[in-house]
Amino acid sequence: MPDLSTVRKFNNAWAPTYSPVGIFVGGTSGIGQGIAEAFARHTKGNAHIVIVGRSSAAATAILAGLPPAPAGVDATRDFVPCDLTSIASVKRLATSLGVRFPRINLLVTTAGTINLESMITSEGLEVSTALWYYARWALVGGLLPTIRAAHEAGEDARVMAVFSAGQGKELDLSDLGLKKALKPVRDFAGFRTAGSQASTYIDLMFKDYAARNPGITFIHAYPGLVDTPLLKNVPLTSDILASAKSIEVCGEHQLYALLKASAGASRTGQDGDDIGMDLPATEEMQRTLWEHTEKVVGGIE
Repeated sequence: MPDLSTVRKFNNAWAPTYSPVGIFVGGTSGIGQGIAEAFARHTKGNAHIVIVGRSSAAATAILAGLPPAPAGVDATRDFVPCDLTSIASVKRLATSLGVRFPRINLLVTTAGTINLESMITSEGLEVSTALWYYARWALVGGLLPTIRAAHEAGEDARVMAVFSAGQGKELDLSDLGLKKALKPVRDFAGFRTAGSQASTYIDLMFKDYAARNPGITFIHAYPGLVDTPLLKNVPLTSDILASAKSIEVCGEHQLYALLKASAGASRTGQDGDDIGMDLPATEEMQRTLWEHTEKVVGGIE
């Protein structure tokens, strides 16, 4: 597993000949913030950075703290608000970003939730699954033309979903969407068990997207314990909490994972190293999930 000095050296050696575009969804705090800040550091400000989330104040503070663009470079620094539990809003977001940026090089999605009370959104989706999976599927699908354009121009074309790579379990095809699995959840252990299927959803989503888009990199990442606001809601001992990575260190490791991965679908662990694609799913599960998601997401406007 790479140590922090190795990771920083690798990241610092990244020197694109263009000003890359990075979109950080869920980047107003925590892991998304850490990756966005690492991206800005290692491009020395020569990058277009868009943070998507809920808190304008948090995003404004993060963007203000990033390295300035070099003289003569007109680098975008922007916040775009979006309710990521609304698939219609996510689809509108993808359309607007695609218009603004003909090529997108890095798309990073980190938004998460810990919600022990099952809720159904106005679109008929379980709210946690909407955020974890359907929103990501819609966003990636909507932005693929601009990501493909980056690849065709010889630039980086990379997508990362930060969730729980390697923690998944076999799908219940009678409960795609996890409404039944999440309805009885009342504690964190039950929530984590129910949500473990969503990890496999992301694995299969990226496996499908990679097969349909050769040359583009799709990474499902597991960051391990990170000292984020969300971690405060997890019942862990003080000793375990003390071992959590800082946002800055996590950002370095996840940027390393993002830049190092080869084209195709892959999964990475807490230090950014590849953990393989041994999935608890069959081809039938993959096909059924894709068809289900096309129907669900395609039916929301």
